[in-house]
Amino acid sequence: MVGNHVPTFFKLSLLLISLIILLFGCNNIFQKQSEKSIPENFGPYKELVFKPINIMTSGIFILENSRNNQHIKDFVLHLIEPIGENLITSVKSNSTGEVKVDELIIGKEYLMKVSNIGESWESITNYVGQPYIHESSDGVFTLETYIVREANHIDVPTVLQNPELPNGCEITSLTAVLNYFGIDVHKTEMADVHLPQKSFGYENGKKTGPDPRVAFAGNPRSLNGGWYVFADPIVKAAEGAIAAYGSALKVSNVSGSDQEEILSYIDRNIPVVMWVTLDFSPPIKRGGWLIQGTNEFHSSFTNLHAVVLEGWEDGKVHIMNPLKGHMIIPENLFFESYVALGSQAVVVEK
Repeated sequence: MVGNHVPTFFKLSLLLISLIILLFGCNNIFQKQSEKSIPENFGPYKELVFKPINIMTSGIFILENSRNNQHIKDFVLHLIEPIGENLITSVKSNSTGEVKVDELIIGKEYLMKVSNIGESWESITNYVGQPYIHESSDGVFTLETYIVREANHIDVPTVLQNPELPNGCEITSLTAVLNYFGIDVHKTEMADVHLPQKSFGYENGKKTGPDPRVAFAGNPRSLNGGWYVFADPIVKAAEGAIAAYGSALKVSNVSGSDQEEILSYIDRNIPVVMWVTLDFSPPIKRGGWLIQGTNEFHSSFTNLHAVVLEGWEDGKVHIMNPLKGHMIIPENLFFESYVALGSQAVVVEK
């Protein structure tokens, strides 16, 4: 029985010795292999040094004229290295004044300059740049710059109100603007078909009439029975004609716009229908009527007028006056009259 157990004991011993040799031998091999893979100048206590990765995103910029707060189309934004002022890239603004610049490094500082298309780099280097640190692509950065107004004259056609519309200055002015934009409509069609009108009447011996903010008071064809109308009904008349002629033009009541805002339309070749006085003197009120359906009395203007602003040049404005044709008026005089009549204005645009 004992003799039968001896071979088994020796087999187990040999197996155990083999395992011990194998384990110690592999550790030495791994250690030597590991030592070989580590560079000689890499000590056991040194740390690995990683170079930072530049994270790049796009930047959205809006070019805005600080003179009138209008967005600037077709100008060029230049991104420049702050040190040395080497040009990185140049991108043109689109029709809404927006510029998209790709591959901007987050956290990096840039210098921004704005110029006209085709302007020489020599002149651009003389401009004062605005610092910009790119943070992310989430927001929109507005870059203000000042652009001097240039003289501009829009060729609005001459349309005279007489003899058919002796009191139709507003609708005649609108007709001239629609003609300018390609709608071949006549002033009498505008007055008879598209202009809201209401007649005068009497209640308890008192004269009553429409609110000029709602409809023309009387009939523009009448010398003695027609008065005037304000901006909103002119907008409705324009909308009616635009729809009737299948046009895509848009009309807006921009009453309350200040001088810079009005002139910014001229910068963009958009004529403006504006309410002033006949000779640009202070407004005169005499008489009036009760607004129909109310107890409100409307004091009537006796020298109210409407014209088309069609240009600006060196402190003067160009107008199409439906009583006299094209005229040039001092800018300050014109806008004083505009403000005195309540700053009423209407624009039609593409």
